[in-house]
Amino acid sequence: MNQADLFALLPDMAVFARVVDAGNFSVAARQLGSTPSTVSRQIKRLEEALATRLLERSTRKVRMTESGAEVYRYCRDVVSAAAGAMDAAGHVVGRPQGRVSVSAPTAFAKTVIHPLVPAFLQAYPEVDLQLLFTDHETDPLADDLDLVIRLTEHPPPGLAGRRLGAVRWVLCASPAY
Repeated sequence: MNQADLFALLPDMAVFARVVDAGNFSVAARQLGSTPSTVSRQIKRLEEALATRLLERSTRKVRMTESGAEVYRYCRDVVSAAAGAMDAAGHVVGRPQGRVSVSAPTAFAKTVIHPLVPAFLQAYPEVDLQLLFTDHETDPLADDLDLVIRLTEHPPPGLAGRRLGAVRWVLCASPAY
């Protein structure tokens, strides 16, 4: 079996693991947002590719064969590995978490960002917010920054930018100055 064929079987392996965990095709189909006939076809395709019968079917229940039990352990590991990869990437958790580093000019940060921090941290306690307030140019890659806020019309070459708002500049001085 070549690698392309193996990759094509991954969804069927996940469905097989779900059927075994659910105990029947109908429950597994509901959990997957599918139909029992589609689930049945996927199991049949997996059995054909592996050249072995994985399940003994009855009208209400399924029972794993000896080879099905062995295959199930690997299929369960495949699903677990996929969930682990998603979790590591922060997609399964559902709530933001981890470190986020933000750089911004000092005056802007003190007046705009800093007042928002307590509410942000209360709403997202799993986020480790690291703030760097500096008026010097920073390099997001070299300085390990996730977000750089700058007061500019154009982002530096090679970086993407998005307008967050407008800042009004006012020149102030006393007559004695």
